[in-house]
Formats: sequence, C-alpha cells, structure tokens
Amino acid sequence: MSHLEVDTVSPRASPRLKKADIGGPSMQNLHVDDELSSMPEKEELDKMFRDLMENMNVSAEHEQDLLAMTDERKWKLVKNNARKRVALPPDYFATQLSRHLDPEMRKKKIKKERLRGMELSFDVLKKLEVALRTNEASWVEEFCDVPNNGHTLIFQFLEDIPAMIASKNNVPILAKSEEEHHLCILCTKALMKHDYGFRRLLQEGDFLYRIVLNLDDANPRTRVTVMQILAIVANNPSGGAKSVLSAFHYFSGVRGEKVRFRTAVKQLEEGINDEDVATSSLACFLSIINNATDLNMLVYFQMDLILAGLDELISKLKDHYSPRVAKLANDYSSKILNVEQIVGQRDENRELYLDAREKGFALQRTLDDVTKHRDELRELHKEAQIKAGRLDERLHESHAEIEALTIALEKTSEELGESKQLIAEQESQIKEIEQEAMLQADQLRQQQRLFQKQLRKTDAREVGDKAEQAEESDASEDENEENSPPVNIPPAPPLPSNIPAPPPLPPSSINGSAPPPPPPLMNLSYAPPGMMPKSRIQPKVPLPMLNWVPLRNVTGTIFEELDDSDVLNDLDFGEFESEFKRKEVAKVLDQAKLQRKRKEERISVLEANRAQNLVITVRRINLDYEELRQTVLSTDLTMLPAEHAELLLNYAPELEDIAALEKHKHQRERFAEAERFMFEMLAVDRYESRLKVIAYIGYFDDLVLNLIPQIESVFHAAEVLVTSKSFKKVLEVILAFGNYMNSAKRGSAYGFKLATFDRLLNTRSHDKKQTLLHFIVHSIEQNYPQIERFLEELAPTHDASRVSLVTVTQDVKGLRKGIDLILYEREKQQNNFIVHSFYANAVHKVARIAERYKNMVEMYRSVCTLYNENPEKIEPFEFFSVFSKFIHNYKKAKEDNHRRDRMRAIQMHEKGLAPGQHPNSLIPMQHTKNDEIDLPSHPILGVRSKRL
Repeated sequence: MSHLEVDTVSPRASPRLKKADIGGPSMQNLHVDDELSSMPEKEELDKMFRDLMENMNVSAEHEQDLLAMTDERKWKLVKNNARKRVALPPDYFATQLSRHLDPEMRKKKIKKERLRGMELSFDVLKKLEVALRTNEASWVEEFCDVPNNGHTLIFQFLEDIPAMIASKNNVPILAKSEEEHHLCILCTKALMKHDYGFRRLLQEGDFLYRIVLNLDDANPRTRVTVMQILAIVANNPSGGAKSVLSAFHYFSGVRGEKVRFRTAVKQLEEGINDEDVATSSLACFLSIINNATDLNMLVYFQMDLILAGLDELISKLKDHYSPRVAKLANDYSSKILNVEQIVGQRDENRELYLDAREKGFALQRTLDDVTKHRDELRELHKEAQIKAGRLDERLHESHAEIEALTIALEKTSEELGESKQLIAEQESQIKEIEQEAMLQADQLRQQQRLFQKQLRKTDAREVGDKAEQAEESDASEDENEENSPPVNIPPAPPLPSNIPAPPPLPPSSINGSAPPPPPPLMNLSYAPPGMMPKSRIQPKVPLPMLNWVPLRNVTGTIFEELDDSDVLNDLDFGEFESEFKRKEVAKVLDQAKLQRKRKEERISVLEANRAQNLVITVRRINLDYEELRQTVLSTDLTMLPAEHAELLLNYAPELEDIAALEKHKHQRERFAEAERFMFEMLAVDRYESRLKVIAYIGYFDDLVLNLIPQIESVFHAAEVLVTSKSFKKVLEVILAFGNYMNSAKRGSAYGFKLATFDRLLNTRSHDKKQTLLHFIVHSIEQNYPQIERFLEELAPTHDASRVSLVTVTQDVKGLRKGIDLILYEREKQQNNFIVHSFYANAVHKVARIAERYKNMVEMYRSVCTLYNENPEKIEPFEFFSVFSKFIHNYKKAKEDNHRRDRMRAIQMHEKGLAPGQHPNSLIPMQHTKNDEIDLPSHPILGVRSKRL
C-alpha cells in the first residue's frame, strides 16, 4: 500500500487524506536519498502540495495540519503520489463515460455482461481529472479528437448527473454521488490548462453557458472552480472578456437576477473569510476589467458590480488576513473608473482634438501649397533637365564638329605646309629659270652682233668697182659702228617657258633679200660647261618638289660621268605619280566642308548615349556589316565570341527603333553610324534570337561546370547529415549534457535548435579556462573516440556552405529556357550544323542537371526538416555553415585540450611528480577512480556509492 490511503467504505464516499496516513509508522522507514536533492523551491513546492490536497479532497480540518508539515515531508508525499499514478489511455476514459451515459444503464434490470469491465464513475472522473492535469499535450489531443470526443462526454455527464442520481438503481457500480458534479467541473478546468483542450472547449458554442449555471451550486468548491474557469476564459485576448459577460447575462436571465453579478457578489460576501472564494471572485472580475475591449463595456461592467454591492465589500477585503486577497482588492480599486473625470477628460480631449483639427487643416492647406509649389518646381526641374539634355546633345555635337574641324585643320595645315614648300621650290625654280633666261639672252645678243658683222662684210665685198668708196664705206661703217648707238634689242621675257626670238633686222638694200632668221631656242635646261643640255620633263600629275641643292658646275666631280637618261627611259613613273601626287589645297578645304555638311545632314533616331555605346561595341567587334550578318546567320563563334554576342544583345533593335528606322529607310545613306548598323542588322531574320543562341552556346560549358559542383555539394552534404551515425551520437552527447544542466529547473528536452552549437562556446567553467564545447570534446575523446570520424564524414558541408539555392535555381531555369530556344532555332535552321550538333549534345546534359537539381532540392528539404529548420526560409549557405563552423570549433577545442594537457604535463614534470600523480596525493592518479576502488556497502541504503 502507498503512504496515501483512500477510504473505500462506500461508493458514494469521497476519498480523504487521513492524518494517520501522514504521521504513521510507515513514514519512519523513509530513508534520506537523492530525491531530496531535487526538491523544488518552497513556493513551487507549496503549490504542488496544495494541488495534491485538492486532488485528494482533503477536508478543511486536516488542511491546516498538513500545511504545517516540513518541506521534506511534503516533497515525499508529492513524490509518492507521482509514483502511484498509472497512465491510462484516453480511449479508456471515453469508453467508461460512454457506457455510464448509455440510457440502457438506467433500466431496472441490466444484464451482468453489460456491466463487465465497468468502473465506478467517481473513480473514473477522479483518474480522468488527474490524467488531464498531469499528462502531456498529446494525450489531451487524443482524448479530445475523434473518435473519443472526451470533452463533449464530460459535458453530457455533467448534464445527466442529476437524472442518474434520481434514478433508483441498486447496482453498486452504477451508483452516482453529488461529488461527481464537482469532479466534472474540475475535469473541465484541467482540460483548459492545455491549449488544445482550451480551443476545443471554446469551439463548443454553449460551453460557458453550461459552466456559468453552476455558480449557484451548493458545493463552495464548485463555485470557486467555476469562477476560476471564467477568469481563465476572460484572459483570452480573442474576445474572452466579452464572452464571460455574455455568460453572466445568460445566467441572470435563467436565474431571474434583477441585477447582473448579484449571485457572484453575494457568494463573495458569504465567503469573505474564505481565501479561495475571495481570490477566485476578485481574479475573475480583474480579468474582465483588464481585457475589456472598450471603455463603454468597462463602465457598464463597473456599474453592474456597484449595483450588485461590490464596493461595500472591497473596503473590507483590503484589510483581509490574506495578503493575496488584499492585493487583489487594491488592484481592483486602482482599476475603478471615475466616470466624471473621464467625461471631463473627454471634453478636454475634444477641445484639444478640435484645436488639433484646425491646426491639421491649416497644415494641410500649407502642405497643399507646398505640394503645388513642389509640383511646379518638379515641372521646372523636368524642363531644365530636358533643356540640359538638349544642350548636352548640342555640346556632344559641337565636340564632334570641333574634333572634325580639328582633324580637317590639321590636314589643311599639313597640306598648307606642303603648299608653302611647293611655292618655295617653285620660286627657286623661277629664279633658276630667270638666270638661265638671262644667260640665253646674252648668248643671243652675241650671236646677233656676230651676224650683223658678217652681213656687213659680205655687202662690202660685193661692191668692188669703187675702192675708195669701199674704203670710205668701210671707214664710215667702222666709224658708225664705233660711234653710233647700239641696235635696239628687246629685253628678255620675265618668266617664259620658251624664250621668244629677237625682232628681225631691217631688210638689206642689197639684193633686196631678208637675212636668215636666228636658230630657234630648244626646251632645254641650263647645262654646265662641257655638258649636254637636258630636256625638261613634264609629269602627268602635280608632284611635290624635292628640296635639294643642284650643282652648277660638275667638272671634275663624279657627276661629270653620269647620265640619267637611260634610267628615265627604263623606269615606269606611273606608280610613282599615283603615290606621290600632290593634292591641291583648295580641294582639301572643299572636301572638309563637304564632310562637315554631310555630317550635319546625318539622321539619328537613337538616344545619344545608347548610340555612342553601340558604336563603341561595333568598333570593338571589328567586323563590317556583311561579315557580321554572315557570322550571325552561320552561328560562327570563332568570329563572334559569346561575350560580343552578349554585348550586341544590349542594343538589339526595339519596336520603337524599328519603326523609326523604317520611317527613314528611303534616306538610309544619311543614317549615322549606329543607325546604319542597326538598319543593316534588321535584314537578319530573328537577329535577337540568333544572338541569344550564340551567347548560350558560348557560355553553356562554363555554366555547366560551375553548376554541377554546387548541386553535388549540397546533395552530398545533406546526405551525410542524414546518414551519419557518428554525428547522431555527437548530438546525443550534447543533448545529454544539456539535460544534465537544465532538467532540474526547466525540465528535460528532447532536442535542440542548431543555434545551440554556437552557445556551447558561451558556457564556461568556473575558472573561465575552458568552455562546455572543450569538455564535450574531451568526453568524446575519452569515451567515444570512434565517433570522431564525423569530422571527415561531414567534410562536404564546407563546400555546401558557399552555395545559394536561389542562384542555382535561376541557373537551372536559364539552362532550360536556353535549351528551349535552341530547339526552336533548330526547327527554324534546318541546315545549321552547329545548332543541330549542340542541341544533340546539350539536351541530355540539361536533362541530367535538372533531374539532379530536383533530387538535390528534395534531399535539402528533407535534411532541413530533419534538423527542425524551414527550407523555405533558410539558404544552404546558412544551413550548412552551422555544421561547418561547428566542425571548425570542434577541431580548435580539441587542439586547445591537447595543448593544455601538454602544458600540464610539463608543469607536473617540473614539480617532480610522477605522470598521473596528483600534486597533493601520494597515490597515483590512475588508482583514485571510484569505479576501481572496492567501497564498503552503505549500512542503511544497502548500495555501493561512488560519493561518500
């Protein structure tokens, strides 16, 4: 028998805790064991003992004696009562209650077979109340769920108790007592302590109506329990206070109360000296006040309590002998509303509200003005931005024109320099020609003089008949020749290419014949003495002048023997003339003006920055339009790499661009460079789609090589976390240490969150020299060295801790979309070998990657669920980094332990102690373990203890 005896004299008798059972001889045999070390605090112990007395229905006369017991004896009673509890399944209680509620059991004659296995309803309700209060939440859920529906059975039993008591049935097992009514209320209260049971009770629409009707029950403990239940419901934030007020209103209507709460206040007045009655009533009223949804509801509730007479009792309760009751009464007084003060505050608040409203309207008007002004400023800002954009465009155009003019100016300057050089050369040639002309004029004058002398001598010989006349003539001629002025010879022309002949002499009187003309001058250059004159050479095109210094006299030099006529005949100077022909300055200037005019007339439809970037991209690719078209059509990645295709995709023609280009296509020769490129690319069918194909094919291998290791790393990391037995053992060790440290105060745990790994470093020893992780590592090395292979098994978590599932998902989707595009282009380009061969090789790779990705996601979800994490809210790099960091910390702690052991060994060696010997002991350390010393048996406990 247990130390707590239950009276079973009569089925209707309630069990009572006997005084003899507590102070009897059996208590003397209880020895002092380790259970006393786990005794809770005094406040918690008193609460547990009160619950025990309430469960055992201790009478009021024995209650004070039991409360006067020592804490050790109270704890022993609580422990003994816990040991004798036997957990029964929920369906057992549901079956027993259903059988007692069966109408067939109320008949006078009942077959014995129907009574077989039935238990006294009082015992069933008593055990049920204890089970509901002590068992876990899962037990309560099973009791309330289908098919048991235990909470509804309790209500049915509560309603049928009066009828069952009134029925005259002589079968002892079917006997009912008034105490069972109270037990049903206690079962309801115990059920409400569980969240699930509380929700199931609230789902019953008339739950509170059934409970509140027991306020006028004859049993005071029932009334106290009902008020406690109402207080619990009132604390529910989801309209609990309103439901309780509705229940009190229902009670007033059914019981015919003139003033609501009159029954509850009257019971408080009658039991004012009963601490439980006063506590439960005041707690219920305070719960309604604290959870009132609005002031109107609170004021009406307060007025009803005042009319019921509660104010008169509050002054008495403030001086109650129980501090708890006095505190509740003071709390209630502090919650009372002063309606006049509230009305006054309301008027003040209304005035403040009206004042604030006026200020708000004024602020709103100011805000409207500011908003209007802001909108105007925004419009001005937009216009300024537009003007600035236009000015920027003009500035860019001006810069471009300046650059063009600068280039043209440089070219003009070069050509002007060449022209100046040419003019200088021509001036030097002119001077040479003038000198040559002067020399030729001198030669001509000498020839004319010689010719005149010869003519005169011929005329003199023909006149022979008169010697004297001849002599006189000769003399006169000589005299005339000497004394007469010279013959009027015309000067040489200034710059002729051919020197004109001198004017003819006057006709001779002899024989009437004119003198022969002088020999004609040849188109010859001046020749140095002893050299043949060379003919002038006229090039077919203007050539620049060679700025050399010619020799006027080559006598005695090497040039005297040289002759370039053969070279001039052998060489073909056509190529030389085409390469060295000289441009005229006027034509260069006209050409620059023409280019500037053409540039001004170019058509541009693209945005300036976009057009400039497109031109830079095209020049970087360095392919002309026809080559680029053929490259795109043939999918030639050697001519157009993937990165270039990706650059061109940024400037693919849009619908607006196509419409603008089509509008000006009749003036295509006036297109700017960017517009001309885009117009030429419109001729390529599916230009953008083909560029995407080229980019996809070019980047495919890199994407696959980057994607597969990420998928595999996550899959293998998740797999080892699921299958590693050694790591599971590590988790067991950590769980054991945590429960060893926390279960006495917080209860035992069955698992922990992953964040616990980091907190192992936060718990330190009393000397602050090591953490809990260091000690766990030491314990594993000493007791489970074989499970340290988890360090190698969990190595894949390091690579997986750098993987983002979002990025991998986007890459896999990109592979799928790309292969669909390749399939579309393969159907469109039947003769494109590159597209066909790539699709045949890539489609299987993409399928395998997609399948592997699916398996990876499933494995990742399963491992997150296994470790109580939500895979939708945590990324692989966050999840696996926890384990990777734990492995790193584990290894570091292991190194710290080994280093500390080495330092300790060095210190022991310096002190001259044997290895393993304690500094203050003469016995070696290995012989001081309790499990290797044969300790004597304890004289009272009869066991061998390791701690004496």
